[in-house]
Amino acid sequence: MEINLNQFKQNYLVSGLSDEDIAKVAELAQLKGVEGGQEIVKLGKTDSDLYIILDGTAMVYKQGGVLLGERGPGSVIGEIALLDNLPRSAYVVSRNYLTYAVIDGKALRRFMVQNKDIGFIMLSNLSRVLSVRLREASQAIEDLQGKLADPWIYTE
Repeated sequence: MEINLNQFKQNYLVSGLSDEDIAKVAELAQLKGVEGGQEIVKLGKTDSDLYIILDGTAMVYKQGGVLLGERGPGSVIGEIALLDNLPRSAYVVSRNYLTYAVIDGKALRRFMVQNKDIGFIMLSNLSRVLSVRLREASQAIEDLQGKLADPWIYTE
């Protein structure tokens, strides 16, 4: 099975790259398909592989089974582990039949170093997305802090 480049280029990681460069990145990927209910990413695993959803839906959970969100076609999963090489902070399960591309993290980092122009664009894309997520998380924390009541203040 070969990766459909039209599907593959729908992810933010390769935004701004030429079709030729996207094809080079896609060559690093392995195409996989799984039935619904299959675990794709294991919580605490120490790999740095990157996953790109091509078709179907994946559910992302944190420890304790708390749903963080759904990811559909074009979504990238595993970008934090790719960057920091630390254990996975969430686990991912296919909701239905799922087709995805998986790229070995070490191979992708090596490719980005050897192809600095491509690597720079990909790192810029990762930085923008992670910056948006950080801003959203910071705002959520600020919103929570404003709603917390101090249990030591006595009011009637």
